[in-house]
Amino acid sequence: MSAQNLAAETSEAHGSRREAIMNAAMEVFGTSGLDGASVEDIARSAGIGKGTIYLYFKRKDEIFDAILAERWPGPYLDSLMPEMLGSEEALSAPLDEILERIGNGFLRAVERNMLVLRLALSEAYRFPDRAEHLFENTFLKANRMLATFLEAQQNAGRIGPLESPLITARCYQGMLMTYVLSQEMLGGKKYTPIEREDWVRVAVGILLHGIQNRTEPRTSASLERG
Repeated sequence: MSAQNLAAETSEAHGSRREAIMNAAMEVFGTSGLDGASVEDIARSAGIGKGTIYLYFKRKDEIFDAILAERWPGPYLDSLMPEMLGSEEALSAPLDEILERIGNGFLRAVERNMLVLRLALSEAYRFPDRAEHLFENTFLKANRMLATFLEAQQNAGRIGPLESPLITARCYQGMLMTYVLSQEMLGGKKYTPIEREDWVRVAVGILLHGIQNRTEPRTSASLERG
């Protein structure tokens, strides 16, 4: 075996072991929380010795930080969403289709890593720095990407003037996260089994068209407002 192949194999094994440690840590953190978990518990869950973990991470907090940084929802925000919003199709395809694709993609990324979100929220009060990191690297990143897209749509004349593309994007994001909070985290799907695609479609409809009946006669109050 050449030195190059050996190095590649070693690197792959290193990455695989690191991923196994993070997977085991997620299970332990999910059961015991960050405070209740120990490196010994994580090693036992991963089927490795405690000393092996220290080859990859100095302490359990470092494992937790790596999970937040790498698992949720990095791949979508770093590649798929920019690619989707930056394509020529995004400036010509029906806007509702693009927004639905964005919304469903974002929610799929969240759903695949729901445990990470639960862990992050459970530790947010005691570790505000981690909460800020999560906000800046996930919610705010997605928020800014979508705001830039909406501003481009506005400049192209496809949507009307927006008072604030950032707030508009945040409102759409809020409707999506309400699905996560109410349906997934609080168990709402047991009582109101709503499909994700239906939720996203309605949210896009509200974003683009609102709920007011534009054919209704204007009231005296609305006339006074101009």
